[in-house]
Amino acid sequence: MSNKRPINWFRLNRELHRDLGYFAFAMTVLFAVSGITLNHLADWNSNYIVEREQRTVSVTVDQSDEQINQQLLSAFAIKQPVKASYWESVNQYKLFFDNGGALTADLKAQTAVYENIRSRPILKQFNSLHLNEVKAGWIIFSDLYAGLLLFLAISGLFMVKGKYSPWHSKRGWLLLLGTVIPCVYVFIAS
Repeated sequence: MSNKRPINWFRLNRELHRDLGYFAFAMTVLFAVSGITLNHLADWNSNYIVEREQRTVSVTVDQSDEQINQQLLSAFAIKQPVKASYWESVNQYKLFFDNGGALTADLKAQTAVYENIRSRPILKQFNSLHLNEVKAGWIIFSDLYAGLLLFLAISGLFMVKGKYSPWHSKRGWLLLLGTVIPCVYVFIAS
């Protein structure tokens, strides 16, 4: 007669779900936050902060490009070197800087607009990880994380017994609703 106790699969599932859930916490927050920001990228740029500043300038088309550059840089107290410049039209002159910023001068209106572009801290890195814009090693880690999420989703179905389990009508409608919504969307979108 063996003294081995049978494996308690319910308990094992709960413990694995709990411990792997702790491990997946930070990644889930990262993907959730970056997912929301990437979904609304057209409404709000979560990667960059764009600051616009408009000033009155006194430059004319008779001046050389070098003179116009000096006056525009001076008007906005810009210390960085000009990366490139060009005439967009007869009265529109544009400067570009290494940091991605740009200065557009309207010589007819005697106004100029400086757009300074800065990376948004943390969110830009979150988005970069979410979109797999980093090294190949991150793709392997992301695949493992996706497999972990699958395990958490499936093991979550077996966490609770009885009337509060997803297999009982009292809570089963939540499982059904969560399954139907993406299916309906796929049907409508295709």
